[in-house]
Amino acid sequence: MQLIALALGVFVASGVGEVVIPWWNNAVYYRILVDSFKDGDGDGLGDIQGAAKQISYVRALGADAVILSPLSARSTDCSKAGTVDFTQIDPRYGDLDKFNNFLKKANKLELKVVITLHFEAISTASEWFNFSAERKIGYEDRVLWREGTPDEAPTIGHSLVNWTWHGDRNAYYGASNNEALLNLCSENTAEALSEAQCIWLRRGVAGVLLRVNFDLDRNCSTKLLRKLKADAMSCVRGVNLETPVIIVENAVSPTASGEYYGDEGIGANTVISNALTAATRPSAPDLALAIHAVMLYSPEDMAPTWLTSAENENRITTRYGGDMVDAINLLALILPGAAIIQQGDELGVADTLLEWATNTDCWPILGTPSAAPFPWDDTSGAGFTSGQPWLPLAPNYRYANAKTEFANDLSHVGVVRIAAAMRKSPAMGPHTEIKRLGDAIAVLRWGGTGSLLLVINLSQDQTEVELSRIPGLPSVMTVATSSGGSSVNSGLHVNIEKGLKLKSSEAVLLAGSHRHCGGPGPVDKIASKLSEGWQKINKYFST
Repeated sequence: MQLIALALGVFVASGVGEVVIPWWNNAVYYRILVDSFKDGDGDGLGDIQGAAKQISYVRALGADAVILSPLSARSTDCSKAGTVDFTQIDPRYGDLDKFNNFLKKANKLELKVVITLHFEAISTASEWFNFSAERKIGYEDRVLWREGTPDEAPTIGHSLVNWTWHGDRNAYYGASNNEALLNLCSENTAEALSEAQCIWLRRGVAGVLLRVNFDLDRNCSTKLLRKLKADAMSCVRGVNLETPVIIVENAVSPTASGEYYGDEGIGANTVISNALTAATRPSAPDLALAIHAVMLYSPEDMAPTWLTSAENENRITTRYGGDMVDAINLLALILPGAAIIQQGDELGVADTLLEWATNTDCWPILGTPSAAPFPWDDTSGAGFTSGQPWLPLAPNYRYANAKTEFANDLSHVGVVRIAAAMRKSPAMGPHTEIKRLGDAIAVLRWGGTGSLLLVINLSQDQTEVELSRIPGLPSVMTVATSSGGSSVNSGLHVNIEKGLKLKSSEAVLLAGSHRHCGGPGPVDKIASKLSEGWQKINKYFST
């Protein structure tokens, strides 16, 4: 699933020839699933109170912002799943006072807060649905309806749309995952969703993550997103708030993303890429190609945002194995642009086994293997709750937990913290070079006062990487950090002229002095040839 981030606003000039880059261009986001982050009241479900208690952990990782999963009120009847009110906070997560306390604590830690809004479907128990079924003025077309008879369902629409007969309305409504689909082509629906967005922005969040997919008519999705962008600006200006960031989550391939950029689109300024979230372990050629494709299809002068794991999809450990955790996290943090670390990926947490579930309560969201409760320690409840967790704990939580890993500088958390710090150092230059070196991939950041080089062996066997194939590197570079179990320890000096032996999945981040591009480059060579040509022509005519 592709994510597209929209930055609302423009660069602000702070001097002659100088621009201020928006904070979201290079931000490190930590994406929290509130249901599984921390239970503050002992009922087994994560909540705002628990998130506020542990939010300092996110800052300690080196993150700049936190993305909260949806908090909107949802149906307590699981046979009528879905959101019942986009503007209210679900009581199972907390209330507005607890949310304000969370914002206050995050702001004190200098953490931005982004809230998630899924504007696609609604519960059949909601007021919107019932009023729409009654054809109440202003609500008639908020839900996706199609005329028909009880014996003949509509055939139009996406394969994932289930048409369900409603006797009172004498029509079919579109449904997906037992929720009624909203009619995103309706101006009335768009206005209501815009108002809901404004309420959240005025509560003091730094932005919103929107999911607005309407497979029946993609043009309606684009039109709605364009409206939400414009209305968000009007909303914050009215109360003198800072320009918000809007992150849009859409199932869009890189080649189809053009509709979201430029004057004809909704003004997107960065692509949030799923190049690092492939279902199967990538090879060096495949990963290099995926990264290059994302950077190629990004808008001009814009950088992508890299995601470690997609929402509701398998985590790194389950997808590729625990030995690839550091490699993926390092890539997300070293590649140009912003990064989103999915909750638990910094620890190497594995997906849970739903077959172990014994709790049958109706929870706000549907449990998935990747929603395993966050392991704070190795106790019976993993420090997540004093009661029974709403989902079974991850099978590896006894050693992959925050308490154990924070005490070890060589752990997955240790690697993330060092990389997050290095990306803010002068060595993190503005230029990027990505190379495939046999079975390995190398990412070079240069152009600053120093240079950073990330090298990852993606093969199943040991390989020897010839770093000298990258021109201009300093003769000696120092290991800033390396993946768990690496024989290349932090602080080790590496001679670039010698081959670097890496085990399977091993990743090494090197730091050194600035890059020296000695000798004539391509432009210099072309200019020299042109000069020689003109000299010959002038000599010919002079004789």
